[in-house]
Amino acid sequence: MSPSDDSTTPDSAERFASTEWYYARYRPRYGTDAIEYLVDRFGVDETSRVLDLGCGAGQIAIPLAEHAGKVVGMDPNEAMLREAREQAVAAGCENVEWVQGSDADLPAGIGTVRLTTMGRSFHWMDQPRTLDHLFELTEPGGGVALVTDGEWLTHGLDDDWQAGVHALAAEYLNDLPERTGPIEEYDDPWDDLLAEHGFADVETETIAYEREWDEDSIVGYVFSLSFCSPARFGDRKDAFEADLREHLRELETDTFVQHGEVEVISGRR
Repeated sequence: MSPSDDSTTPDSAERFASTEWYYARYRPRYGTDAIEYLVDRFGVDETSRVLDLGCGAGQIAIPLAEHAGKVVGMDPNEAMLREAREQAVAAGCENVEWVQGSDADLPAGIGTVRLTTMGRSFHWMDQPRTLDHLFELTEPGGGVALVTDGEWLTHGLDDDWQAGVHALAAEYLNDLPERTGPIEEYDDPWDDLLAEHGFADVETETIAYEREWDEDSIVGYVFSLSFCSPARFGDRKDAFEADLREHLRELETDTFVQHGEVEVISGRR
């Protein structure tokens, strides 16, 4: 079964069990350019309601709340939502409602929204059903946006430091994902899928980025991944972390650079 055959049900929430603390602190946000693009494209302002579906720890919901009147952050993982609430308090963000739920719960009494965002989450969902529900929830002129960025713990990336982290994780876990690069659309191309489910003016915006990582953020990022969660390492977690830190220190640099792209695929009702 591919991830797109699943949905963000309690089963998918369990995939991220034990990652939540790391996810909140070490999963990067998408950058101000991506947020401003969404705000401008869909006219998000203080009168707008926004849904962030599969919100995680608020990586999209919290920065969008600076522009919207109300944001609903929905995720099936209650521990992740607790982390999101803490992040919102730290950011002084008071206009986000955090709701435990998933695409399987839509329409869930959400009401009409100007924009729905899904960051690194759409691939877990029942995609056709989700888009049909979201089309009905979206006000005229509003839309849906699928936001992704590069996953660097994979085969086939060019940077030696990334390859080394992957190789070490593979020594501890024998079933890392088979993909050889950034997460791609699993079934239908997502721009075509949006159009098939009624969304018009579909476009893809690509925003290049350069991210700097240090030892702590690399370790935290690895443990934020569903397939490298602390629970999956079990009683070998501390040994893996020690080996990973030793490997990074042997590279004799304090900063590790990742080059990638944020991709925003969006359509309008």
